[in-house]
Amino acid sequence: MPDSSPLLRLALTHPSYAHEQGLRETNQRLEFLGDAVLGLFVGEMLYHRFPDLPEGELTMRRAALVCEESLAQIAQAQGLGSRLRLGRGEEQSGGREKPSVLADTFEAVLGARYLEHGIEETRNWVKETFSPLLDHPPLPLRDARSRLQELAQDRGLAVEFRLLAQDGPPHRPTFTMAALIDGAERGRGDGSSKQEATAKAAAVAYRALKEQGFAGSR
Repeated sequence: MPDSSPLLRLALTHPSYAHEQGLRETNQRLEFLGDAVLGLFVGEMLYHRFPDLPEGELTMRRAALVCEESLAQIAQAQGLGSRLRLGRGEEQSGGREKPSVLADTFEAVLGARYLEHGIEETRNWVKETFSPLLDHPPLPLRDARSRLQELAQDRGLAVEFRLLAQDGPPHRPTFTMAALIDGAERGRGDGSSKQEATAKAAAVAYRALKEQGFAGSR
């Protein structure tokens, strides 16, 4: 969608910006619509891709695909954070990088796309965006550390997390953590807390261990 589209501009209008500028509309209604559209199309894809999976497994896969972390990563890859219209306070608090803000923006943009281009174009766009993730849905950050440790334990490997750096002012620090498998760095992550940075590093290391079949030094 071109930036000149009124619907896209609205989808990129965060409530903080609308409040400061005295605007009546924000992207929240489009976010509501986009959430419904996304759930429908991702559910449809999973239904056809995995004909033998029971309802519970399909539900878990859909939840992993449309979780906040997953949508935030997609929004970041599409450059939505840099195009957001934010209020000054939200800008100063790092709103362009907040997973919750990015995920909401992605859903709002999807809602705008649905209204502007219709059901078939939007369905095809969702398929193109999410098809590569169907077999390997993103790992929710809240599960990353435990999942990495379980996988490493199954393979007889040792996992360690190490603080690499702490930058920024005291009121808004940034931590960099590394995930080491048998002493070798296999993932690195940044976050506003050690917990967040560790989870991101664990998610990277988990994918490396899962997909590359990394064999430790033992």
